[in-house]
Amino acid sequence: MARSKLLSRKWARSLFVPLLSVALIGGTGASIVLGQATAQAATQLPCDIYAAAGNTCDAAYSTTRALFSVYSGKLYQIQRASDGAHLDISTASPGGIANASGQQSFCSGTSCTITMLYDQSGNGNNLPISDGGGFSGAGPNGTDAGANAMADPIVVGGHPAYGVKITPGLGYRTPTGVDAKGVPTGDQPIGIYALTSSNFYDGICCMDFGLGEVSHRAEGDGTMNAIEWGSACWTGGCTGPGPWVQADLENGMYMSNTGPNPRSTQGISYPFVSAWEKNNGTTNFTLKYGDANSGGLTTEYSGSLPNGYNPMHMEPDILLGVGGDNSDWDNGLFYEGAILSGYPSDATENAVQAELTTVGFAGGSATEAPYGGTPAAVPGTVQAANYDTGGQGVAYNVNAVNGTGNNYRSDGVDLETCSNDTACGDDIGWTTPDQWFRYTVNVATAGTYQVALRVASPNGVNYTTCAYQQPCGGALHISNTSGANLSGYVNIPATGGYQNWTTVTANVTLPAGVQTLVVNEDNGGWNLHSMSLTTSTTTGGSFPTGYHTLVVANDGLCADGYGNTSNAGAIIDQWACNGQTNQRFQFVATSSGYGELQIENSGQDVAVLNASTAQGTPDIVQEPVSGSTASQWLPQQQSDGSWQFKNRNSGLCLDVYGAGSNQGQQFDQWPCKNAPGTNQDFTAK
Repeated sequence: MARSKLLSRKWARSLFVPLLSVALIGGTGASIVLGQATAQAATQLPCDIYAAAGNTCDAAYSTTRALFSVYSGKLYQIQRASDGAHLDISTASPGGIANASGQQSFCSGTSCTITMLYDQSGNGNNLPISDGGGFSGAGPNGTDAGANAMADPIVVGGHPAYGVKITPGLGYRTPTGVDAKGVPTGDQPIGIYALTSSNFYDGICCMDFGLGEVSHRAEGDGTMNAIEWGSACWTGGCTGPGPWVQADLENGMYMSNTGPNPRSTQGISYPFVSAWEKNNGTTNFTLKYGDANSGGLTTEYSGSLPNGYNPMHMEPDILLGVGGDNSDWDNGLFYEGAILSGYPSDATENAVQAELTTVGFAGGSATEAPYGGTPAAVPGTVQAANYDTGGQGVAYNVNAVNGTGNNYRSDGVDLETCSNDTACGDDIGWTTPDQWFRYTVNVATAGTYQVALRVASPNGVNYTTCAYQQPCGGALHISNTSGANLSGYVNIPATGGYQNWTTVTANVTLPAGVQTLVVNEDNGGWNLHSMSLTTSTTTGGSFPTGYHTLVVANDGLCADGYGNTSNAGAIIDQWACNGQTNQRFQFVATSSGYGELQIENSGQDVAVLNASTAQGTPDIVQEPVSGSTASQWLPQQQSDGSWQFKNRNSGLCLDVYGAGSNQGQQFDQWPCKNAPGTNQDFTAK
């Protein structure tokens, strides 16, 4: 009953909005509101454009600006760690940009968290930190945690502003059991737009914005409708690396009625991406994208709903950065977005896109640059203390400022004097999950490099898995600026103290030229003082010759060509070891230590379908020998004699999907764990 009443209020509101505006102008505070209306009369913002077309914004959020020309109020709330104080960030003027100038001083010397996103629609659908659900977050008692308020500084219309940087365990949502007001439900038509970025994403569920389930648990096909942003290929069969705009409809993330992306859209790459989804609730959904700074919209897909989703069964719950069951293992950025009643026309969406391109979204107010002005040479040694300049959210991200780094550099954080090692200088300490440091380097020659990291750890840090297949990681991993894990997860043995140093190694494959490497802290409890990159001498020559079964370390099953067939495209899975030729593989070297894993019964290669670089998609198949880098693997021996296989094209490792132990579980590719005894390690017999 409560939800049916919400529907009647929604339609009443859409008829009442024009009268409400008139009443405000003529009522208390008339001079202020009248001035707002007059000042903004010539400028329509996104929700004004939608309203003029008959599509009301039932929930509207932004950390950067107003989405209604008359809106003059709170955009988001932050809380600082040092004393628990809160600060609301509002618009600088009616219909204006966020007045974020005080945020830097408020958070100086401590860390700040975004605790609330305020709804601009008038419906009061404010988004607090998610209180959890089917999956727990990084906060206390299974709740999620809030985003670092300083992690994504940008410029909007020439003014400083901040985005919402979502990392695993973070998210925002209508509280469990509470109905969001006024939003479409059931099979009613809906439109959604959001502003995000291709600078930060991943291939894991769920960087969503839209509607989820009131229970915060998966309730069945069609019970949610949200934009999902990232490179996940939920159904398999995708083409290209992504990222893409997807529709998360529950129990599936779709880029077409069958799932995979159209071949015309193999990835979207803009610093600021406008993402669009609309669904008429019964027969059609449409996905679009655009560059928020120029040009029009591209239709990624428009057509029938997937089987089982007609009609839709949407519920009144609003979410950001999590899935319907509160899956929160994703990375992504959010700047603004709205949920709308009705099925917006193409002309309306084109008009909103045109408005976005007039705003002027740009990168952070601080400029990143290599420490000392010159990129570190590769091959060569990079001192950990020589991370880039540019400050918090640009050159580094820390949850709190520690150490005596200013003794070495004026903008130093988490640095301390190093001892008990040669060329020690200063080291990075106070390591904490989700912190990172960036280093600009100049790579002389494209190729694979061994990274020797000088590290110390009293108790050691080894690879762990949190929930589903979401890694908590080892101690650290090295990525590029797109977030691709280049090194796999790096483990650190116990050294007995924070100044007792040892060397651990990993391999990274780099293009030639100037680029930025990111050291990501996956878990705490270790220090780092340098990274030496040398041309890798790792080869596959020590891998045993001839055909062998490959026994999965964590469950004792064998790698298997499904169905014992010679058909190209047959999946690679795991099955009870039986000695048949579809379970026997030989390594055929190509170059630089890489080679092909050929299956005896078919003579074909183990390959990644469509040369995908997405992680966590069960898309490992057999394909005819072609020399493709997607079918070449680098065998890397673990401490117990087992092997992991790193793909030449993606830099990811051959992996049993979801770490499942069932017969028939398919293989995927995943960041290398560099640890024995996992679902990535194979014993050759």
